[in-house]
Amino acid sequence: MNITQFTMEEVRCFAERQEFNIRPLTFLVGENSTGKTTALGCFQVLANYFSDGEIDFNSAPYSMGIFKDIVRNSKKAEKVFKLGFTFSGKDGDVKCSVEFVERKEGIEPAIRSVRVKFTDGEIVLSADYAGKGGMPFTYRDQEQNRYRIGVNSAILDSNSPFFFLNRFHHKGERRSEEEIALANYWQEKHGDLRYSGEWGGSPVYSMAPIRFQPKRTYDPMREFDDPEGSDIPIRLMRIKATNKDKWEDLKARLIEFGKSSGLFQNIDVRNLGGSMGNPFQLKFKVRGPNSNIIDVGYGVSQILPILVNIFDHLVSRHRIYRRRRIPFSLLQQPEVHLHPRAQAELSSLLATAASQGRQSFIIETHSDYMIDRARIEIRKGNIRPEDVSLIYIEPKGRVVKVHNISFDKMANMEGVPPHYREFFMTEYRRLMGFED
Repeated sequence: MNITQFTMEEVRCFAERQEFNIRPLTFLVGENSTGKTTALGCFQVLANYFSDGEIDFNSAPYSMGIFKDIVRNSKKAEKVFKLGFTFSGKDGDVKCSVEFVERKEGIEPAIRSVRVKFTDGEIVLSADYAGKGGMPFTYRDQEQNRYRIGVNSAILDSNSPFFFLNRFHHKGERRSEEEIALANYWQEKHGDLRYSGEWGGSPVYSMAPIRFQPKRTYDPMREFDDPEGSDIPIRLMRIKATNKDKWEDLKARLIEFGKSSGLFQNIDVRNLGGSMGNPFQLKFKVRGPNSNIIDVGYGVSQILPILVNIFDHLVSRHRIYRRRRIPFSLLQQPEVHLHPRAQAELSSLLATAASQGRQSFIIETHSDYMIDRARIEIRKGNIRPEDVSLIYIEPKGRVVKVHNISFDKMANMEGVPPHYREFFMTEYRRLMGFED
């Protein structure tokens, strides 16, 4: 189940329903304060909910506030916002949407309903049941495959919707006629997948635009995941100490990118003692002998977390690949502190990883070099044009409009709105000496 579209409705500056066409390599562009980070944050929240039942609009690296900070400030009497995914299913697209309202006796978003729409039917989970046990059917049309089920709000807020639907397969003889009908229909669409997380799509990882501060010496501490990348030095140290083959593979990939981008010629982890508990240093060769990471260009430390995450997914035999779940990485301005050559090479790396079908990316960027290099990769045949999407968010007064731009085989843009790159063209005309 791959995510092919993301939708937002009545979230901050996103009025009405806005659609984002998601591809293995997706670029998100637009002026500052047009909602790019908001879109990434909502994408992460929805992915977490479908996979694990978790709803947190303020988990790092995002901080979206409470319900009134998230819902669009409009004159509508009822304050509601919606998020949705479209998955590519075996029998056609499956559209899943979640409707959020303000939590009763609280200030956080709460789920009012979850809608799972197939090509030939629909299942709705509605948070309008006050009881603690059971899941009463409030509506059923078996001929049209339409079902509406009441669920306790607190339970719906803390469990993946697919968790509820899977329950109907395990109730044995206690199932009612309605439950049997729904179970049979869900089994037809659900196939042989056993875990709700598989139906929830891909595992999603976010990385902040400002990454970890380089240090001269690192002291081993507990292992953890950090969107700003401060976990990367310890991860590298542990890989080298415990898995030689993986380290050599990862190191070779890092050096290959370092050389092609002009950033560095070699990388190593230098342990200052005899065990993993001792302090260690990260060493890079740029020109001349190896130098401490703090003594080389700042771009090296800023690109390192991105590279390690990409290559680590490629070389590991993580269980997500056995389940054929393709990881999604949400990258905010990965070009920060990078020379244009390195920006372009990073785009080539992302295109290669995406074309292999092992990873997908959504990149919030202001870099023309990254987008232009992706177009070059299309023209060279290194990635299919249908696997690349460019999403432009255009400000229109107090709201924004989402434009989905695609590419043909020659990397020409299709569906470009009239005002796309207007500022750049104006600056170019001024540079050429034309009047404004």
